[in-house]
Amino acid sequence: MELRQLEYAIAVAEALHFGKAAARMHVTQQSISEQIRRLEKEIGAPLFVRTSRRVTVTVVGEAFLPEARRTVAAARHALDAGRRAAAGPADELRIGHAADLGLRLFQLVIPALRARLPEVRPAPCPMTTADQLAALEDRRLDIGFCWNTEARPGLDSLLVVREPFVLALAATHPLAAETAIDPVRLSHRPIIVHERNLSPWLYDHIIGHLRDHGTVVTIHREISSLDRLLPLVLADAAIGITVAASAAARPFAGVVYRPFTEPSPLADQRIVWRRGTTDPAVLAFVQIVRELREAGAFVPGYPDLRSGPPDGLDPLSETSG
Repeated sequence: MELRQLEYAIAVAEALHFGKAAARMHVTQQSISEQIRRLEKEIGAPLFVRTSRRVTVTVVGEAFLPEARRTVAAARHALDAGRRAAAGPADELRIGHAADLGLRLFQLVIPALRARLPEVRPAPCPMTTADQLAALEDRRLDIGFCWNTEARPGLDSLLVVREPFVLALAATHPLAAETAIDPVRLSHRPIIVHERNLSPWLYDHIIGHLRDHGTVVTIHREISSLDRLLPLVLADAAIGITVAASAAARPFAGVVYRPFTEPSPLADQRIVWRRGTTDPAVLAFVQIVRELREAGAFVPGYPDLRSGPPDGLDPLSETSG
């Protein structure tokens, strides 16, 4: 009996469909059917009843599958332990975070994590969203904190917060006198945005929103972080675009922030981890984030926004994981 046979049987039991189970495991239906036939031969009884219309679990399958799940979980735990030991200190939790993300998360989560697992040493790693996802898949990272990501096989995610983009302007800029700024008012004005190669989703999302609302977009510069944006704004060279929490964390004399008129563009921020992990530090981190999120701890601040939070903004209107 092989571990992959157990994984295939579990996938079929969850999907109740050989084709869907094969797609989930990234193998052909013929391969998954053959491996389960071999497993059933070794057991001496069928695990599933197959008809042209449906797949059902047999009595033997009902007895076998819980033990199969425990075996697979134990194998993953052993693999995680070995790989973590090979990668570095066993008590290190490698946490990736994208540019301008992480400060609020670390301020809230790290103390709670230390209270629950004092032996764990958090190790923040600034990385682009794409690099984080690759590092998670290669097991070079334990947790990622990313801008919005598409679902990926083998990874789970949890929406931490959904927050609005805001405009950063020199206090002397003509638009600074407005309560909220219509995107069309940015037409032909130089703007500063995050580098697209660092966060394609973030760049495409905000530029798409501007163009959809009639803005003739003029990119003055692409930057890697808010720290590089603010001096350019202060010099009145351009208008910056960032997210509310990043702006709130970096007050800057002479720079003011203004919201967009409704509907405001929104940015999703998610934690991401490997599906099926048994690492207690990762599971504790995810649970702490979930608890803090449900308590409203990550609701974004609104620095120097005269109208306050945009009406009707729900920072957690959708969740995953």
